[in-house]
Amino acid sequence: MKKVTIIGMIVLIINVFVCTYFFMDYKINKNLKIDLNGDASITLNVGEEYQELGAKASYKDKDISGDVKFESNLDNKKVGKYTITYEIKYKNKTKKVVRNIDVVDKEKPAFEVNNNKLVILTGSSLDQLDIKASDNYDGDLSKKVEKNLDGFDINKPGEYQISYKVKDTSGNEEIINKDVIVTNNFATSIPVLNYHFFYENGQSCNELICENMDTFRKQLDYLRDNNYYTLTIDEFTKWMYGEIELPEKSILITVDDGAFGTSKINGNNLIPALEQYKMHATLFLITGWWDIENYRSPYLDIQSHTHDLHYEASCGHRSKVNCVSYDALLEDLRKSIDVVKDTNSFCFPFYDYTESSINAVKEAGFKIAFVGGRRKATRDDDKYKVPRYPIYDTTSMDSFINMIS
Repeated sequence: MKKVTIIGMIVLIINVFVCTYFFMDYKINKNLKIDLNGDASITLNVGEEYQELGAKASYKDKDISGDVKFESNLDNKKVGKYTITYEIKYKNKTKKVVRNIDVVDKEKPAFEVNNNKLVILTGSSLDQLDIKASDNYDGDLSKKVEKNLDGFDINKPGEYQISYKVKDTSGNEEIINKDVIVTNNFATSIPVLNYHFFYENGQSCNELICENMDTFRKQLDYLRDNNYYTLTIDEFTKWMYGEIELPEKSILITVDDGAFGTSKINGNNLIPALEQYKMHATLFLITGWWDIENYRSPYLDIQSHTHDLHYEASCGHRSKVNCVSYDALLEDLRKSIDVVKDTNSFCFPFYDYTESSINAVKEAGFKIAFVGGRRKATRDDDKYKVPRYPIYDTTSMDSFINMIS
């Protein structure tokens, strides 16, 4: 009987001990807490730096966040799913929380193209139509570029548009359209036409280089109907330097000054015609005289015609450009550049220049400059004496056609 009592007492003591242990363990577990700082799930763009937010831990009212340890397999330079595990150990108890990190690539691939139209000869290799593409994550994607050649004929002269598409491994897709001109011959010379003022019937213009809009539209009709390509100033400049080829029927339309009929507030004859025909022209603006904002159009490139030196002079030269000091000219040119934000080209007022003024134009950073000359421009021309044909009010259509043919 005593033996049974002793065994019972031992069992009771063991049970009390076990219950006490589990009760204490429960209390420790209940009072030990760990929580994430910030969101439990975070998305990063590939390459984006992860800012560690950590976790906070406590036991009862005691802050033990400083004892939190964490492990991470995160690679922010590689697309994928990752975890960061935070752990707190206290009184032989361990608790963990997990943060999920999703590294994604949301950036579209990019094509390596310029804004100029691609000009190729009839019957040439289609390899010339290939373009490069790259991705911030996948690198070179040029071999994955797909091009849509529907309607394109390498053996038929004309203007075409080709669609290019490329997709990266994350599914980001980019599509662009590239204008392509197929021509029988490349240009070896280009007529540069020089206009000044434009007037409609019922308006008057007392200048010699002044164009009636009916006549101007007939000229644009001829250019359109005979497949002439009107150039941007960037295309012409690159052609002069041999950087690109242009179709044989290329032409550069230039307009000097910015006076009557050329802006939205002084007649507004030129810009609507260019936009109607979708033909390009280049305006050499006297930037100190008129607000450049009144000449904005996707079909009108604005270049420098001095800031405030477009005056007739009496120093042995017609233009004041050649009568002021070298430094004064350079200062004026730089003021003009500040307005047009471009150093592609400059136009000498009254076609008047000296070697000194040419040197100032070069020092200001202009790539080419225009004068007179009454003949077509070639790559052999002095790039700071590019010739132009003045178009007078008396210029007949036969004369016009003869100039550009």
